[in-house]
Amino acid sequence: MSKSEADIQYDLLKLGVEISKLKDRATSIVHTYTPRTDLGDDKENLQLLSDKIETLDLFSLKGDGSSVASVDSSSRMLRTTFLDLVVVGGALYSTDRDRLIYPFDVSGRYIGVASYLEFLRILQKALNTVGIATANVVGYEFAVDEVEVETKEGIRRESLYHLDDVADELRLEAENNLIRQATKEKLLILDGPLFPTPIELSSSFQFGLPKDRDVLKHWGRITHRWAYATLIKERLDMIKSRDVIGVVKRLENSRKLRQISGIGKFIGINRVPDLTDAELLELISEKQCNSTIGLCLIGPIRIVSEIDVKRDDIDQVIINAEDIPERYAYYAILKIPGGIQTFFRIEGLNLSVLNNSLQEVFSGITKEMLPTYISFVDNYSKKVTKGLFYLSFNVLKDFITFLHDTKLEALNISQEINSGLV
Repeated sequence: MSKSEADIQYDLLKLGVEISKLKDRATSIVHTYTPRTDLGDDKENLQLLSDKIETLDLFSLKGDGSSVASVDSSSRMLRTTFLDLVVVGGALYSTDRDRLIYPFDVSGRYIGVASYLEFLRILQKALNTVGIATANVVGYEFAVDEVEVETKEGIRRESLYHLDDVADELRLEAENNLIRQATKEKLLILDGPLFPTPIELSSSFQFGLPKDRDVLKHWGRITHRWAYATLIKERLDMIKSRDVIGVVKRLENSRKLRQISGIGKFIGINRVPDLTDAELLELISEKQCNSTIGLCLIGPIRIVSEIDVKRDDIDQVIINAEDIPERYAYYAILKIPGGIQTFFRIEGLNLSVLNNSLQEVFSGITKEMLPTYISFVDNYSKKVTKGLFYLSFNVLKDFITFLHDTKLEALNISQEINSGLV
């Protein structure tokens, strides 16, 4: 079921009315924010299948005429006095049909509300809107209450949920909803990995459990692990039988390359330093691809991920190692005339599909040095999210006070609109 701007305004008005009713109940404000932790690369086994670097001429790359769909999502946060919001937009581009925009053409949850547990439970009862999320997909609220949690090191205080986790989950939900629509195209290209593997999914990452979880009826941040694993299992069920490629363009926090035996050969050393993928690719480029205009490909690399997630509240396994297919990847160094370069990791579930799709993926390059398929959905999903942010701000400002940075961001968007930049 598609949504119009009027539908979204109505959802926001309903949310605003219910939020305004909660103001009298707010006596203290505690906002928490924790940056993302690095990826759980230690739970992945990587094997270099070729010790040669292949080069492809940028000007000879062309697709084979097959139908292609690409998918991406984007999120923004709005902060208020006693709750925070995440808005999510997404886009599907197809060579065979009109684009699809989330949540307008494809329905799903596009607003996440993080607040105090008591407030969220009131909102859950008051709102009957599919698009507004107050809890994760396994039913636990996006609650920011700080509580005492039990850890191996003892008792500490932390919030039940993190706003970054809400954004990660809703983006994954949005992409899954869009992928469901991409049934006609032969090749599916995802902006990002085929499936995320954050450290939170690793058993080595220890979550504290709320001391009073039975009273709270909430198990804290470990429920993010359960929700994320549920969404990843959903993703895998959809793509396992597809010709699918993932294009990872942010490698500054990834440290997969340094784990690979033999990677030091490309930079002339035996012991690889503890550098990010982007830093190592910079060194490899200088040693191996200095005169190349086009693509330098390191790989293929075989990746086996170890993910085992079990719900402790109902003693149920969500996903285990047998559910996770091995995947293959190339690290790509893209260089254009003028000495400008950028890096990617290109992933596939099937090595033959990956090899046959490289030319299609890079058959068009934009001025941002992105594959055209990726650039379109990346830019459009960001535009959709920017619009949802501005619409949410304008509807909800009459019901609740937004914090300074959110107001500044709304003002900047307003100036872009007035100047014709949006």
